[in-house]
Amino acid sequence: MTTYRVRVGFHNPSALTFRQLDEILEQQRFWRTASRSATFRYFMEYEYESEVRDLCEVCELAYSQACKVKKCPLVMVVEETTEEKTLANMQQ
Repeated sequence: MTTYRVRVGFHNPSALTFRQLDEILEQQRFWRTASRSATFRYFMEYEYESEVRDLCEVCELAYSQACKVKKCPLVMVVEETTEEKTLANMQQ
């Protein structure tokens, strides 16, 4: 199972934008991570786990779903390694 960290951002988003994004991405099994800073105003971070999708497919899925909320989203996808997960768990 591979875990991907996905950040989705918009230009000048509203709270409603992110609420709609949460609803749409939740249906695709993206889970919002805890917000660690005040940057939530411009983007939200999600986790996605998959055994069959690769990095490009996850990015395409996140982008296509975010486009349903608002035009021109910025999407960044990073594949998490086991070391990153362990470090993140230790920090919490």
